[in-house]
Amino acid sequence: AKKAVDIGADAIMLSNHGGRQLDGSRSPFDQLQEIVDAVGDKIDVICDGGIRRGTHILKALSLGAKACSGGRLYLYALAAGGQRGVEKTLNNLKNEIERDMKLMGCNTLSDLSRDNIRYRN
Repeated sequence: AKKAVDIGADAIMLSNHGGRQLDGSRSPFDQLQEIVDAVGDKIDVICDGGIRRGTHILKALSLGAKACSGGRLYLYALAAGGQRGVEKTLNNLKNEIERDMKLMGCNTLSDLSRDNIRYRN
């Protein structure tokens, strides 16, 4: 991540491709906070891999990701329902994010912070 900053990249994609290529690597969620801390606001961090629900997006954004990416998120919907399936899935995702933000007391994405995350001991 620091090297990406050094060479002038605008963003990095934090991914293990769902474990297909790097089966034994740490998950993006396990590394996200550490990487965001290492690069600060010098570069955007995009979290990919394991993003399947709105709650996953909210967790990643709370830890400092600027965006999230997910393939299975819409590919299953596409296979099952075509364009209408994707539209319904994305609408469900939007509704889940909006509902959960309200439950968290967050009105905007900028209200998300690490204070929203609780870890099990």
